[in-house]
Amino acid sequence: MAVRLRDLAMVLSVVSCVSMQAGVSKGAITDDELQKIRQAVPRRAAAKPIKPRKLLVFNRAKGLVHTSIPYATKAIQLMAERTGAFEVVVSDEMSIFSPEGLEQFDAICFNNSNRMDFSDPAKRKSVMDFVRGGKGVVGIHAATTNFSSAAPVGGVDWPEGAEMLGGIFAGHNWRSGQGQWAVKIDEPTHPLNAAFGGRSFRIADEIYQYSNFQKDSVRVLLSLDFSDPKTAGVKKDQTYVPISWVRDWGKGRVFYCSLGHDNHVFWDAAVLKHYLDGMQFALGDLPIDTGPRSPNYPVRTRGEQQDIHEDWGSLTWLAGTNYGNADGLVLGHVTIKSGKSNPRHRHPRCEEVLYMLKGKIVHSLGNEIFTLSAGDTITIPAGVFHDAKCIGEENAEMIVAYSEGVRLFELESDVSQ
Repeated sequence: MAVRLRDLAMVLSVVSCVSMQAGVSKGAITDDELQKIRQAVPRRAAAKPIKPRKLLVFNRAKGLVHTSIPYATKAIQLMAERTGAFEVVVSDEMSIFSPEGLEQFDAICFNNSNRMDFSDPAKRKSVMDFVRGGKGVVGIHAATTNFSSAAPVGGVDWPEGAEMLGGIFAGHNWRSGQGQWAVKIDEPTHPLNAAFGGRSFRIADEIYQYSNFQKDSVRVLLSLDFSDPKTAGVKKDQTYVPISWVRDWGKGRVFYCSLGHDNHVFWDAAVLKHYLDGMQFALGDLPIDTGPRSPNYPVRTRGEQQDIHEDWGSLTWLAGTNYGNADGLVLGHVTIKSGKSNPRHRHPRCEEVLYMLKGKIVHSLGNEIFTLSAGDTITIPAGVFHDAKCIGEENAEMIVAYSEGVRLFELESDVSQ
């Protein structure tokens, strides 16, 4: 009888392992798509693992099954293979959340998993003990809907689990297929933002809004850039939507990013590096600062300022609501290259004041023309189209200030169409 029981245990173990792999959502990743993922996967990890690491990639989706799940899975597997930073185990079985099931892992990646049934108090305790005890959690996109299996989407039936992740899904006005949305790098010098090289970017994806966002307990890495008129125009009463953040949870580490609704996100090299770095943080190999920063943090260092380069010159935003250090104005530094002009545009809701630091410009304001040199100031009323051309041999530099915390911008060419 003992032999038979032992044989039965072995059979059950094999069945469990097969189930762990076979139950995972599968998608028809084409050869072309696979090649794109391979090309985008980082070639090396940011940190050398302190010890062998194992990551649980959990794919269970009780609600919407995102088509991107197998793409994210494949990208994570390839990152693990290429960098050697960790080993991957894929599962969609809730039984994995027993203390014995989680013991082998250093972090859990909730890969677009959603509406999970954590009604079993033992599983809740197991996950909380796992993270609070010093392990990690990574959340991809729909992970913020994990803790509402019985409640409506956006509801919560396990508040502690939702709090751990940092926010609860509350809609997606910025939808995939409706445009490219501007993403702001909240901290260009933060190690987990190294992938973006200090440059904001645009992406076609579905961006979530959140209720119960733990703004005083998380450190935001990426957010929507509301200085972009198309992004700001989707929901005009919104001025702040976080996209990616980190936090501590007890002795453990949490990294969440809402990018990943669309398949193509997982062959975006910068996004994959952002995820890889976040995973290394969650696994315990990439130490970073997770301390929350107040939305009104008073200092914005030169390293945090993003130089936005255009054909005609550059802009560097110094203060404003989007940058966390001013609510009632936007302040920036603008350079216009010799012989170049910025595009004719207007700011529909805010007055602008321009102060010349160096160089010489011809400024078109409505139907009038003004010439300005170093030390001169011009005030541009809200809603008036204007532009500036550098007419000197040296580049023109100026400080610009706007009377609202979020600067809306409309090109004359777009408005006239």
